Amino acid sequence: MVELDNLDVKILTHLKDNSRKSFQEIAKHCLTSVPTVKSRVDRLLELGVISKFTIDIDNSKLGISEVILLVNAKPGAVKRIAEELLKLEEIKELYVTSDSDTAIVSRIAGDMQRILAIQDRIDLTDVNNIRIIYIKNTFRKDTTIPLASSSITLTCAYCSKKVTDSAVRKRFDDKDYFFCCNTCLDEFEKKYIKLLANTR
Repeated sequence: MVELDNLDVKILTHLKDNSRKSFQEIAKHCLTSVPTVKSRVDRLLELGVISKFTIDIDNSKLGISEVILLVNAKPGAVKRIAEELLKLEEIKELYVTSDSDTAIVSRIAGDMQRILAIQDRIDLTDVNNIRIIYIKNTFRKDTTIPLASSSITLTCAYCSKKVTDSAVRKRFDDKDYFFCCNTCLDEFEKKYIKLLANTR
């Protein structure tokens, strides 16, 4: 896990708000230097905290409809229906609820004709009711978890100590491991090689 300090949180908040913001703009708002922002963003990318920079498209400007799909189904059918829905490209979010009246809640975006035909594209066995509710206005759409409430920490894969900014990273069998120092990395590598030798 990765530990975020106040500057990391501020930088990520600015990038979440607008991923096209320049490092110069972010540095000005965070009262720090451009090289500091760049090194922090590089580190967050390297650690996998930032996986990609993306855009938020206003579907209504493109004539794309958005609806909420509510499916009430018998408990035994919920998993199957959720899996069927996930195969449809129009499904943008899908949740299985604990409420017996609404087993599946899904946000759908696409051509209205195809959305209305979703009922014909899935097996309705054991489905009690389906409702399609058209989204008229979007007042807020934010799928992120508040960064300020995160308590994410990165620990050494060998000694379990908290890893600071100077984390040492090494990949073993397509998986990244983080260490607090080169000594821990060397010791981990020795054990890893020994373990691999014993499993062959």
